[in-house]
Amino acid sequence: MENLKQIDDILRPDERNLCWVFMSTGKQLAIEDRYAEIASIRVNPTAPEDVRSYFVTLQNLCVYAWFSYDLYALVVFLTFTLIEMALKLRFPHKGIDRRTLKPLLREAIRQKLINEKAFTHIKRIRQQRAESLRMLRRMKNLTRSNLPKNDYLTILLESLPNLRNSFAHPHGQAIHFPHDAIFSLRFTAEFVNQLFPMP
Repeated sequence: MENLKQIDDILRPDERNLCWVFMSTGKQLAIEDRYAEIASIRVNPTAPEDVRSYFVTLQNLCVYAWFSYDLYALVVFLTFTLIEMALKLRFPHKGIDRRTLKPLLREAIRQKLINEKAFTHIKRIRQQRAESLRMLRRMKNLTRSNLPKNDYLTILLESLPNLRNSFAHPHGQAIHFPHDAIFSLRFTAEFVNQLFPMP
């Protein structure tokens, strides 16, 4: 159960944040490390000012979660609302019947504005799969992959609105890890940057 912090504890780190360490060094993670990671995620200056400002608000919220761990869940939820807002600004009443998240997302995919290769987590997954396949081929002399091909954009079209709705219509309180919030920030920046690319 979350509690309202005592006034004297407001600027003390939430103890749950102090459990995280760097895997490579075993050194405890400090707020400076978390801040640097959050600050490294950026939205293109070509995005509308409202989108950029909202994103900075989410970055600040993620920084302040160092002091109140329960704010990470709010960061994750609000990234979905930022994606919807960015889509609405990208498609201002251009023939889309319903201006809710799923139809807007479908239109962005239809217009090929969203490309799965632009997401860093997809690049990482593909690199890991390719390396695993190379190892298997060397070991078993395989020539073709038996791995199923996923259509990431179809999965995104179905899952993104469902994830947003699970936060908008909760059945209970959700607590998320810091890396969930940072992943959501990065995903959102990469999504928005595709909608509003640099020239």
